[in-house]
Amino acid sequence: MDCLLRPGYKVFVLAIGGGGDIASAALIAKALSRIGVKYVLGSIAWERYVYDESPGPIRLSEILNAVQRRNNYVLIDENSYALRRSKVVVFQAAKAAKALGEQIYVIDVYGGVKGYVQALRSIIEEEKVDLVIGVDVGGDSIAKGCEHNLWSPLADWIGLASLALVNGVIAVHSPGSDGELDQEYVLDRINYFAVKGALRGVRAMCSVDAEFLSKILEYVDSEASWIPLLACKGVRGEVSIRNGTRSVKVSLINTLTFFLDARAIADDIEPVRALYDTTSLEEARSIINDHGIYTELDLEEDIDRQGLKASELTREILIDIRSKGIVRIRSKASRNYCVQDVPGNRETVNNDCKESRSTDQIL
Repeated sequence: MDCLLRPGYKVFVLAIGGGGDIASAALIAKALSRIGVKYVLGSIAWERYVYDESPGPIRLSEILNAVQRRNNYVLIDENSYALRRSKVVVFQAAKAAKALGEQIYVIDVYGGVKGYVQALRSIIEEEKVDLVIGVDVGGDSIAKGCEHNLWSPLADWIGLASLALVNGVIAVHSPGSDGELDQEYVLDRINYFAVKGALRGVRAMCSVDAEFLSKILEYVDSEASWIPLLACKGVRGEVSIRNGTRSVKVSLINTLTFFLDARAIADDIEPVRALYDTTSLEEARSIINDHGIYTELDLEEDIDRQGLKASELTREILIDIRSKGIVRIRSKASRNYCVQDVPGNRETVNNDCKESRSTDQIL
C-alpha cells in the first residue's frame, strides 16, 4: 500500500468494525505517516456488550464533550464520553484520543449508508483528504454473509458499502484475529478478490509498529488487536480470547494488512450491494435480515429483552440466544440467500460459502 501513496498525500483512516478497531486503524495511520503521508483518524462508536449493555451503536446525541458536531459525525477528544441509560461509557475512540493526544472523528451509523457517505464526503472536503481507508480487524467485512460463524456483519457492511461509494479502500488487518472467521477462510476470500484485480497492496508490521501497538493497547480495549502484537513477538498456534470462548490461530499472517478496492468487494456481495441507498441503521438491518442473516444488533436486542447483564452471559446462553434468533430471522426472510436450517451444525449454509471452523463467540 505504501507504494500507492506519496509524501504529502492525506488519508482518512477509519475503523469500520467494532470500537476496538481504532487501535489498528491508528497503527496503520502512524505507519503511513512515517513515509510522509498525512492522516486523520475516525471510528464508529459501537462497543462490545461487556463495555456497553445498551443495544446498538452509541448515538451522536449521547456523546458529550464533543469538539465539533455535524449532522452525521462528531469530532471528539480525550474528554469525550457517552451517557447511555444514565451510565457513563468511555468508548474506545475516546480512549484512543487520550492515548494519542489527537482528535478523532466518530461517524454516525444510524443514518445508514446515505448518512455515512454524507459524513465521509464532508470530512473529505473539510480535511482535504485524498483517500479513505477503512480498517477491519479480522476480515469479517469481506464475508459473503452466510458463514455460520459470522456474528457481526452489520457495522462492517455499512462501512464497506459507504467506502465503496467514495472510492475508498478496505484494509483487512490481521486476518482471523477476531476469532470469528478462520484465518484460512479470510485468506481465501482475499485471494478471491485479488484474482478479480481488487488487491491494492499488502503491508507487514515491523518492530516500530509493535511498539506503538503495545502502547495504545494500554488504553484501548481490543483483544483482536492484541493478536498481531503477539504474532510480532513470535507467538504461534492457538490462543484463547474472550474468556476462553474463542480460539484464534496466531501466525506470521497476523502481522499483515491487505488493502483491497472497496467498490469491487461491495459490488460482489449481494447484501452489501443492497445497502447503498439505505437511510437508517434499521433499514440496513432489515435488508440484511431479509437475506436470512442475523446481525450483532439482533443479538444485542435479544440479550437486552431477556434483561441479561454482561456478567451473566455464558457461552451456552449466547449460543442459545443466537441459535433461536437465526431460526427466527430465516423463517421470515424473503430471499433464499442463506439456506441452512440448523444453526448449530457446521455445514456450509450456501453453496458459495466455505465453512468457517471457529465455533465460539462472545460479545
